[in-house]
Amino acid sequence: MIHEALQGISGLKVVGESFSLAFHLHLEDSTGSRKTDVKLLQEIINQCMNKRIALTQAYYLEKEEKCLPSLSIRVVVTVEQTEEELERAASTIKETAEAILL
Repeated sequence: MIHEALQGISGLKVVGESFSLAFHLHLEDSTGSRKTDVKLLQEIINQCMNKRIALTQAYYLEKEEKCLPSLSIRVVVTVEQTEEELERAASTIKETAEAILL
């Protein structure tokens, strides 16, 4: 449900399978600076955390990775979350991301 609810966020794209409990939100367009992209994603995460929605940035071993994956926000849901909680999380993520990225 949340996978579908997060589709269409301006500036972000959902990456992952709809049946998975974990998926990623990638920037649609990089700023061209990995450092700036990290800051943008972290700002979305921080503001969501202030609204009681826990997210994290996907981290990689930059110096060890042969092909460094795109930066992303990692979203994980559990079977114990209610539909209302998932709708609130999706709404908060969408509003926060669009306010920062537009």
